[in-house]
Amino acid sequence: MTVTDPREDGRTARSRRTRTAVVDALLALQEEGNLAPTAQQVAARAGVALRTVFGHFSDMETLWAEAGQRELAALVELADDIPADLPLAERLERFAASRARVLEKLLPVMRAVRLREPSSPALAANRVLFIAAGDDEVRRVFAAELHGRDEDRARRLLDAVFVVAGGPTWEVLRHDRGLDADAALAHVRRSLTALLDPRSYLEDPL
Repeated sequence: MTVTDPREDGRTARSRRTRTAVVDALLALQEEGNLAPTAQQVAARAGVALRTVFGHFSDMETLWAEAGQRELAALVELADDIPADLPLAERLERFAASRARVLEKLLPVMRAVRLREPSSPALAANRVLFIAAGDDEVRRVFAAELHGRDEDRARRLLDAVFVVAGGPTWEVLRHDRGLDADAALAHVRRSLTALLDPRSYLEDPL
């Protein structure tokens, strides 16, 4: 039987808590509007020494990558699990509301990532994961609407849903167009309806 040294378990737990605190600090700074926090700022927010940050992360690139993965996991939990057999109108309503909730939560991080992504392979890889997760959700929720289309038409519809209900559009609506979250949600809902339920859209056009 292997005997675990309690001191080792304690050190492991403390190390895990410290690593989590550093990631929490980075995300908190971003959410407060500091889109490019320095390692010193992250360390101060986490209440640790700068050397502690780099004891857990080889560089800021590694820290940003883990923060992105943390956000992806949190957003999966935040998203509504929408049954694919609900009526289309109900799926559209719930999907739009779920996307709005997720993207509003993600908005500060998206803006911060845009600054670093061109020079960060890890952040670019995280972006691919975020897009893939969103596409998988669309394929699941709107399987009935995608079913029966040829591959090219299904891909065009998937692309169109990304354009109207993806992160870049939400950022444009909230920041460039100055809409509040409710108005942005209404725009996304109408755009999705135009794509997926055009007969209903004609009753309430933009």
